[in-house]
Amino acid sequence: MSTRGRVILSAIFIMIAPALLVFYAPSHYMKRVNWLTVDVDDGVVPADAYAGEPTHLEAETYVLVHVPNVGNYLLNFEEEKYREVSSREFLRVHQASWMFKSIGQGQWIEPLPTLKINEYRISTHNGHVVTVSF
Repeated sequence: MSTRGRVILSAIFIMIAPALLVFYAPSHYMKRVNWLTVDVDDGVVPADAYAGEPTHLEAETYVLVHVPNVGNYLLNFEEEKYREVSSREFLRVHQASWMFKSIGQGQWIEPLPTLKINEYRISTHNGHVVTVSF
């Protein structure tokens, strides 16, 4: 390919890439939040949380909760369900997280019955109960 062709192709990519990111990114990008607490078996633990709104509607928010040495959980606010997330399904950076597949995809599970308002209670595969409170 000629130099002129490469320049034209690069210019087209530079013009199209931002538009693709605007439409593609919301269903993969999550930003760090600090408005929740995480308990494991009734003890507060440090956790990282990231929220994303793929449709830009607050009711359809998803929250990724990373609890070190316990697991990763994706909470679906619209359906009030969750799913476990493998550490290979996302990339955490300081203030953000990128999900490799769309946030809304996956097998959703009913959480345990809540004891308080605005919480998710999750039974882990190793017998712990993770409670995420908002």
